[in-house]
Amino acid sequence: MNTRSLPRDAWLLCFSAFSADLGYQGVTALFPLYLVFQLHASLYAYGVVTAIAFGGGAFVGYLGGLAGDRFDRKQVAIAGNALIPLMALAGLAHSLVFSALLYVLGWWARYFRSPPRRALLVSATPPQERARAFGTLHALDIGGGMLSALLALAALWMKIPIATVMLWAVVPLVASTGLLLLVRRDEVYAQQTPGAPGTQTRMPRQTVLFALLVSATLYGFSFYNLGFPIITATAEHAAARYEWGVFAYVVYLGVSALTGYVLGTRRTSSGRAVWLFGYLPSALGSGLIGLSVALHLQPAAIYLAVAVLGFGMGAVETFEPTLVSSLVSHTRLGRGMGFLSVSRALGQFLSNLVMGLLFVFGPAVPYAYAFASALLATLVFGSVELFAQRSAA
Repeated sequence: MNTRSLPRDAWLLCFSAFSADLGYQGVTALFPLYLVFQLHASLYAYGVVTAIAFGGGAFVGYLGGLAGDRFDRKQVAIAGNALIPLMALAGLAHSLVFSALLYVLGWWARYFRSPPRRALLVSATPPQERARAFGTLHALDIGGGMLSALLALAALWMKIPIATVMLWAVVPLVASTGLLLLVRRDEVYAQQTPGAPGTQTRMPRQTVLFALLVSATLYGFSFYNLGFPIITATAEHAAARYEWGVFAYVVYLGVSALTGYVLGTRRTSSGRAVWLFGYLPSALGSGLIGLSVALHLQPAAIYLAVAVLGFGMGAVETFEPTLVSSLVSHTRLGRGMGFLSVSRALGQFLSNLVMGLLFVFGPAVPYAYAFASALLATLVFGSVELFAQRSAA
């Protein structure tokens, strides 16, 4: 990967993402353990909390995209980023309601920030380097998250209280906002990506975009919070220690970061990569988790399945925004990124509610549902993308 090809502002945005995830991903790994095992909340209650965080985040993300188009994108991104540390305070509440409220507000701030930050990255990067930029963003983003989860894992081994570990996240989150402040926008590139791989077609761009948003929603129906596999890995392991659940998150983030880095350097069809490398492996990963639980396989099987999930997520986070940047006009780019966040988060709203409810019927049942949802997203967008390619021939 030719790292010198990315401009200064693109690197600042990518490292801001690294620092943000270095903070809040550790909170994400520990919060389900704190809620379920220390506050004794049910899995359904956890599903409701994450559904509100992601479902409400859908609309907050859309508002962030609109605000970025109407006002200054940098300032909007900074405003959202500055409020993410609220989730780091969740471990201090010692109350299900207040802890959940702080966690939800932090996630909403994260959703508000993401569309304008993605739009900033598009305008800071030459069109031919945008897949590389989003791949780098995802690699550093999730790489920071993996390091955060590793630090959380080490803290648990050292018997440091969960609330204390979560509070530490404030430091890198503040640093993340500081890096956004350094973005200068000395060079602003054309925001639309003409002729991006996979978009040369006689089909209207709006049709392809609509199909992508529908598929992103269907994918969102399968995109449960990773807290569920964290809890599953903890419960399935003989020792039932928190560390085994957090380790599953480390595997997920590590594979996801590496996938985004590698795939971002490939000159491949963004449309095809979304469903072939993204949605399909996500379906297989969920199916494998359900299978390993149903058949009582060794715990290593769950970690393998989580790795497959991470591969799928790395591809989706790299190629979905790249594809949107090629389909949306520059004046509506923030709105387009907001629509993408809305589509994903609306699916996540239902997914987390359904996942929490389906655990009542058995630990493997929720993952079978997620497998079916991701497979449907694969079939829908795969069919549209293949038809679009044939129409361009």
